[in-house]
Amino acid sequence: MLSVPYLLFYANVCVVSVIKQRMQVYGTPYRSSLDCARKIFVKEGWQAFYYSFGTQLLLNIPYQSLHFVVYEFGQDLVNPHREYRPMTHVFSGGLAGAVAAGLTTPFDVCKTLLNTQERSAVSRQGEHVHGIMSAARAVYRLRGFTGFFSGTTARVVFQIPSTAIAWVVYEFFKYVLTKSWRQTQQSHSYEHATPLVVATVPSTTD
Repeated sequence: MLSVPYLLFYANVCVVSVIKQRMQVYGTPYRSSLDCARKIFVKEGWQAFYYSFGTQLLLNIPYQSLHFVVYEFGQDLVNPHREYRPMTHVFSGGLAGAVAAGLTTPFDVCKTLLNTQERSAVSRQGEHVHGIMSAARAVYRLRGFTGFFSGTTARVVFQIPSTAIAWVVYEFFKYVLTKSWRQTQQSHSYEHATPLVVATVPSTTD
């Protein structure tokens, strides 16, 4: 799972997420994404873009695990023969996204705090929040246990159509490519089949 392309991808995602979330904070002091990136770099250094890098990697392990397990469970319920039936893929995909998103919200809350460095959390800490344990302590101190599930509904609602569409598209191309491959294999088998020779015995008359 932790391949070089995977790490590079999330290294880029972290930078984009930090800029996006800081631009979305109410009363943001930044005029544009470039202005945001420049000021973060000048005031906090390059490491500010990667406060949530470890948390992002850690988040994806339970998220992806739950996602695939729940999808297969949903398919067992509504499509046990694994046929191409779009509505079953919509159901299973949406269910998988909802469950995975809901149960991993605490990681997402910590990641958001690491990305935004919310003033109330930083002032209570006395310094920038670094790492998932530091973020978890800050969330619990500010909002209690329920704080770990802030935004659960919005996160679930966002993920349901996203994962449903992703699974439908995946299953569609899987169906098309598999069907094409089977047809190709059948045509090759016909072309290379050994011709059937039927021996005929001439009839004789007495």
